[in-house]
Amino acid sequence: MTFYKIIDRTHSTLRTLIGAAGALLAISAAAGPLTINFDTLPDGTTLPNNSPVDVQYLADDVTISGSTTVTPIATSDDCAPSRCGSLIQGQILENWNAKGARTQTITISFADPVSDISFAFVPFGLTGDKVSVQAFASDNQVFQAMAGTQRVSASDLSYLFAIDADGVTRLQLSARSMWVFGLDNLTFTLDDPPVSASNAAIDSAPVPEPGSLALAGLAFAALGLSRRRAR
Repeated sequence: MTFYKIIDRTHSTLRTLIGAAGALLAISAAAGPLTINFDTLPDGTTLPNNSPVDVQYLADDVTISGSTTVTPIATSDDCAPSRCGSLIQGQILENWNAKGARTQTITISFADPVSDISFAFVPFGLTGDKVSVQAFASDNQVFQAMAGTQRVSASDLSYLFAIDADGVTRLQLSARSMWVFGLDNLTFTLDDPPVSASNAAIDSAPVPEPGSLALAGLAFAALGLSRRRAR
């Protein structure tokens, strides 16, 4: 193999390694948890009281719906921490629309599978076991609970729900009546994305062995010599 072929091969390997490093950095940057607080939109814009919410969080790959006739549902600021407890900060998302019509179900859909889901739940006049929380991976139910996993104190209205399931694509809160309930601080983590076609070449590229690295050193030395001769 000539020095020039070694140089070409070395350049190709270095480009592959740089591309792989960039892909790993992009994945690690997107791997942290996301929180929807219903006070701001993904771009940081303030979300006023009684704002409709359905596709406003598409930037986070989240859509929200109520019943067929009560969509979109809306935010509310009538649940101050002094009333609802320390788990609530600012506005919550309630099971009613801007006109006050109520739905028995809130459905949260994720465009990509998620895990490590948690949120503060406010049942208002209902106790926690009056609302069912279900999580689905595609069409398979992977989690169901009838009460929160934590209540700060007996005087607090809010519960913390923590969902121990992976690959969740849909979250559903269902009440047994038309009583008002809501949620705040929806937190989740995007599951590791599958390998895309554009990254397939990067993932399948061979990693240089010690012998190849030695050849790379010789190639750079040869490149230096060739540049000196050309001057």
